[in-house]
Amino acid sequence: MPAPWPKGIHADYSAFVLEIHVRRDKSGDLHSARQLQDECDERTTEHMGSTGGMEEGALALLTEALRAEAMLQLLVKISNDAEFKEKVASEDVDMLDLIENLSKDTLEQVRRELDKFAPRVAEEAIHRVRDGIRHESE
Repeated sequence: MPAPWPKGIHADYSAFVLEIHVRRDKSGDLHSARQLQDECDERTTEHMGSTGGMEEGALALLTEALRAEAMLQLLVKISNDAEFKEKVASEDVDMLDLIENLSKDTLEQVRRELDKFAPRVAEEAIHRVRDGIRHESE
């Protein structure tokens, strides 16, 4: 079944929509926030186990981030290297080698970004949970 899938709880699957809000400020810093699109998505995720769809959402966002980064890596290489562009277009190319090299380049770029962002998002997660715990005990 091609995406987008009808959202909600169905006999053979459940689907929901996450909205991602993106902002780049004048200093170049990137900010993002996510939320469920509507009440249908809230009802759907309530039935998705103890994490309420967080695990599914995180894996989906990670997949999309990797997919976008792989495409960026490929487009940059094609734009800067005519031989590589011919190689990609060729029917005789060793696909496993091509996939392995693109995968390696993609992972290296993602690792560099993760090194920058991971401490900040870890701190944010701690503060959110800490605030929730403190609010709970009031």
